Amino acid sequence: MSLEKLERVLWRLRKKHPNTDNVSNIELKRAIMIECGTDPKTYYNNRKALITLELIEAKWSSKVRLTNKDING
Repeated sequence: MSLEKLERVLWRLRKKHPNTDNVSNIELKRAIMIECGTDPKTYYNNRKALITLELIEAKWSSKVRLTNKDING
């Protein structure tokens, strides 16, 4: 898990859903699986890293909110 991969996960989500900040957990899982790998532990670790870095917020049971923060800033 590197910051470049996390950036690409966020880029993929923003590319697919350009006008909304709310993304389903399934879409997040697909983006992580494409960029980082398909192991379930990989998904949980990357999701936890995105939440820890405050790049996403887990507000609902089926959706997450993109916070529009940049990893570099």
